[in-house]
Amino acid sequence: MKNIISGRIKKLSDTLKKKGIDIALIMQNADMFYYSNTIPSGLLAISNDNRSIFMIRRGYKRAENESPIEKDNLIPVKGLSESTNILNERNIKFNTIGIEKDVLSVDIFERLQKIFKNSKFVDISGDIRWQRSRKDSYEISLMKKAAEMLDETMNDAKKILKSGMKEIEASAELEYRTRKRGHQGLCRMRGFNGEVFMGHVHSGARSAYPSAPLKPTAGLGPYTSYPEGASFEKIEANTPITVDFLGNYAGYMSDETRIFAIGHLEQEYVNAYNFCREVLEWMEDYAKPGVIAEEIYYKSLEMAEKAGYKDNFMGIQSNQVPFVGHGIGIELDEFPFIAKNQDYPLDEGMTYAFEPKIAFENRGAVGIENTYIVTKNGVEPFNKYSREITYL
Repeated sequence: MKNIISGRIKKLSDTLKKKGIDIALIMQNADMFYYSNTIPSGLLAISNDNRSIFMIRRGYKRAENESPIEKDNLIPVKGLSESTNILNERNIKFNTIGIEKDVLSVDIFERLQKIFKNSKFVDISGDIRWQRSRKDSYEISLMKKAAEMLDETMNDAKKILKSGMKEIEASAELEYRTRKRGHQGLCRMRGFNGEVFMGHVHSGARSAYPSAPLKPTAGLGPYTSYPEGASFEKIEANTPITVDFLGNYAGYMSDETRIFAIGHLEQEYVNAYNFCREVLEWMEDYAKPGVIAEEIYYKSLEMAEKAGYKDNFMGIQSNQVPFVGHGIGIELDEFPFIAKNQDYPLDEGMTYAFEPKIAFENRGAVGIENTYIVTKNGVEPFNKYSREITYL
């Protein structure tokens, strides 16, 4: 772990030096974990000459036990106002400071401005996110374990789903079993108001219910306070049941969706599901390093329109989402996005979930989702559970 963390810090340090930035101040949990392997309350400073100073308000002992950063560079503080003195004592310049402007609150930013009153602040959130988009072998091993966890969750769903069972009961049973296998529980998102739990179980018209979350088939949810996922309504026979879950092993996620049915499904659902699988398998052949992310999205739209699903692809017509895949790792919404206006190439080491889905308003939804690693020869899926509709 020490070599992994030091390598990540060195890469960010080199970026800072190249851009003429003296120091990065890391405060967001996911980024802090990435560069230190721990999440205390504090401020992680990384300089452009490859030095890291961790100023910690709460959780010092945890950081001391968990982080490979040298103990001399773990400094207990009572408040962030001590930062400038500590950096001055170590001859670390902070004329230009890089911060995570995409996630820091205005309140925290204004506090930093008061503390570093003569400094210029620039945004380095994009640099951090692009660095994190390319996974190392350690990260990939954890994501594969998360995917194995998900395959077992789908096997569990095959055993426990029953007609008349409440969606929330099915979801809770799957959550319980998944936690026992090592799921950490919390799943992180970066976007503003991004909220996500361990997974979704929903069925019938609720699967196609319009919702604010940027998800094609979010579900009704248990309350208006959490408008997505499983509801207290009962699962019915002869309708698609969506099991869309996140595995999360030691901080790293994989994503998987499969369709189940108790009894039979109308041919319209079967045809739509087969189309989603066709798009997924087309992407597996087409995607490789150098392919532009938005090309995959637009070609998927073309396939949907040709097949007659223009108004159903990636959500009902009034609530369609502008993507068909998303990067994943420590957070659910990492680069690359297989989406509109994402004009950049896929690169080796990137990981993303691809999720073609079809929704029929007031009726139901179907779809499939796997998580992939981009290799030099193409993409490889982490998930192994059967791609067929599972009939119960």
